[in-house]
Amino acid sequence: MLNAKLRLSLIILVISSFQCLKGQSVDSSLFKINTRYSFYSFENTGEFLLHVPFQFDQNQLSISINSGSEKIAIWKGMAGKKILRIPFSINTPLASGDVISEITVIGSSKKYFAATKLIILQYKSNEVKIDRLTGGLIVNRRQFFPFGFYCYSPVYPTMPEEEAVRGFNVISPYQKILPETLGERKAYMDRCAELGMKVHYNLLSVSGGGGVGSKIEGITNTEKRARLINEIKTFRDHPALLAWYISDEPNGYKIPVDSIEQFYNVVKENDPWHPVSIVFMTPFLSSKKYMNAFDIVMADPYPIPVYPVTMAGDAASQLKSEFAGKKAVWIVPQTFGGGELWEREPTLQEIRSMTWQAIINGATGIQYFVRQGPNYFPKSTASWAECGRMATEIAELTPWLLSEEESLPVYPLTGNISVSSKLHEGQLVVMVVNKVNQPVNSMIRIIGVNNAKARLIFENRTINVSGGIINDQLAALGSQVYMIDLKPEKRNPETTDNLLKDHGFEDMTSPGIPSACYARPGGDRGATYFTDPREHYDGSHSLRLITPQENKSISIRFFPVKVKSGATYMISLWAKSDPEQRLSNAAFDKTSRLYQKNNMPQYAEVSFGDFGISRFIPDKEWRRFVTFVKIPSDTTASFKTNLILRMPGQGVGWFDEVKVMEENSGIR
Repeated sequence: MLNAKLRLSLIILVISSFQCLKGQSVDSSLFKINTRYSFYSFENTGEFLLHVPFQFDQNQLSISINSGSEKIAIWKGMAGKKILRIPFSINTPLASGDVISEITVIGSSKKYFAATKLIILQYKSNEVKIDRLTGGLIVNRRQFFPFGFYCYSPVYPTMPEEEAVRGFNVISPYQKILPETLGERKAYMDRCAELGMKVHYNLLSVSGGGGVGSKIEGITNTEKRARLINEIKTFRDHPALLAWYISDEPNGYKIPVDSIEQFYNVVKENDPWHPVSIVFMTPFLSSKKYMNAFDIVMADPYPIPVYPVTMAGDAASQLKSEFAGKKAVWIVPQTFGGGELWEREPTLQEIRSMTWQAIINGATGIQYFVRQGPNYFPKSTASWAECGRMATEIAELTPWLLSEEESLPVYPLTGNISVSSKLHEGQLVVMVVNKVNQPVNSMIRIIGVNNAKARLIFENRTINVSGGIINDQLAALGSQVYMIDLKPEKRNPETTDNLLKDHGFEDMTSPGIPSACYARPGGDRGATYFTDPREHYDGSHSLRLITPQENKSISIRFFPVKVKSGATYMISLWAKSDPEQRLSNAAFDKTSRLYQKNNMPQYAEVSFGDFGISRFIPDKEWRRFVTFVKIPSDTTASFKTNLILRMPGQGVGWFDEVKVMEENSGIR
């Protein structure tokens, strides 16, 4: 198989030679093109991203994109942007292959060419693709913002569940790929699959090297390659797999680019369904030399206490500027200190500022270095609690952070702050972070907004936007997120006799958790209940339950309602699940405790006090489930009881618009 770089060079050489024979002036160096998704599988349509040189962004362009002799996309108009989105259809038979774009600047006889590879794969339920436009991931067919941490091996058995309930969704254990420890790796992978967590899988000891305790002594390069391929084949179909991590700071270790590219090609030949990552040390832009060896570029700025806290934001800004529309950018914030070159670990305020600076400057993944619980790394339990707090904040903002909509420009009018904005379905989010260790008055100008209300979604308060300016205070190294409804709808007061409070899970007083309920354990400490803005039947949130093991569901006990003896109550709710995330449908090794597990159906149930219980089985579509409960006539005339929601069947489910109404109210 030809090296990708060599193949692309040959394509461009052939095109250039052909066009020159026709007497036309040709340039194949200025414009660049790639597909929006790193590959396509279940989609019916796709997009190409054409990267427009700054000198042509106000020109009229005519673009033709061809796969072989077939024209698959055309586009005409003024560029106006750095990245043009050019749609194409996958409905017609379309195979993987090299794609050539021909660009003509209207009014000029000179032609420009750019080439890329279109990758179309058979769909796999555990596949992970990169949305190069937003920088986010597509996991289980949904947007995914990785927010996790490095840890050490062997992975402590309860670590995944302890961190899943905080809101973390990714772990990345340092490990050696040794035959005798394969069982340890299968164990943590299987537990993460139960919890709905993902694993950024460390291959360093048999790939590009670097990292903590990753070197294996006494094996040949041939043996390393064999272990690398075997490890990929062992876990490539595992539901917990997120990405392959192949090299740690190769620029610092001066590992040759060609060597890293060879490892990348081996991984892709054996598993094209998952992205490959490399982390780089300063100077972070040296990563450009390795860009054909990764899909995710990571940087690990560890500035505290010697360098400014702005180093994290600067690293994200540099990488985003270089790789926008091409690679995903993740940042590794520092959560350690007290040894080696670092005299102390960061404070929780410094960790918050570094994290939010990275996100505001374009990072679409956070992976802290390093976590070892309960109080080894970081030593401060308060600092780690702050990281968990930010995990729920980012989960709440995922539809905005990974939005493809063009946002309104925002600018800081005061110093020492960084700002950014994101737009999603008519709601504008403005994010700001303080870069200095003292309180500041922050003024932010929003272009396109005059007078409005801004809700501080993580502080449960509201302020006025006057003349397009937000004027507020920021704590030392603090952050704020403001939400402005650009299309406020005048809603009529809800005429419902629903007895439940927060029935649609829209009360974000505390982000990430349902408000008007208690939660009760069901036997698995890793069972979770979070609000999810990515899935909802109505409004902008649903309640997501994950049951790791059968009959060990969390119970959600809604705020008590008053009922009457002899009355009949209608209980209804909307629900859906994701059958592909059921472990019974996943591929496990025969030695796994989850292999061919005989799962019960993924049923959920509602009970109304002790008066009635009903079960139902949600599926991949939102469906309404209704039941009726009659209160016996020989009970107290009026009393309070609770609606309880459980999901005993293993898997993930979403619930919305839960209602309890007296049957004779006539309201449905």
